Amino acid sequence: MKEKQKIIKYPSGNTKTETYTDGDTFVTKHFYDGKDAYVRELIYLKDGISKIKHTTAQGVVSKLEHFAGDKRQGQETKYKANGGVKSTKMYDEGKLHGSNITYNENGEIIKHEVFAQGKRVLKYLREDSDSNDITNVEILDEDNVVNLPKEEYEILQTYLENDPLK
Repeated sequence: MKEKQKIIKYPSGNTKTETYTDGDTFVTKHFYDGKDAYVRELIYLKDGISKIKHTTAQGVVSKLEHFAGDKRQGQETKYKANGGVKSTKMYDEGKLHGSNITYNENGEIIKHEVFAQGKRVLKYLREDSDSNDITNVEILDEDNVVNLPKEEYEILQTYLENDPLK
């Protein structure tokens, strides 16, 4: 059950903030009513990670992101107007750390880079736009390969072991 606690309207009349609890979840919504109207909804979760959902005035989700304190943490997902995923980025303590993938209108991967502690380390290449299969890996920063997230490091090692061009 939603229990309203506070609504604040700013003097400009263009923005307002609404704060309430929904069960055991604390929710803050920031509204902006202008040419590029949006709603930013901030929900604090129990484990200290805050989840922020951005929506258009029509209620379509445009972005979902997570923070630990004031630093990005975990996955950020941007959405297209039709609801499909536009891109995903992984963060650790405010720095890009993991796969960053951009998709085209058909949901096919058009860009796939991997970061380690804020530095771009890998770029996965695909020859065929009809397939999301990796055809080649470009290592951009050999010194930071060891700093990749464990899962990404293992994917790279598996790819290098199975590389048919060796």
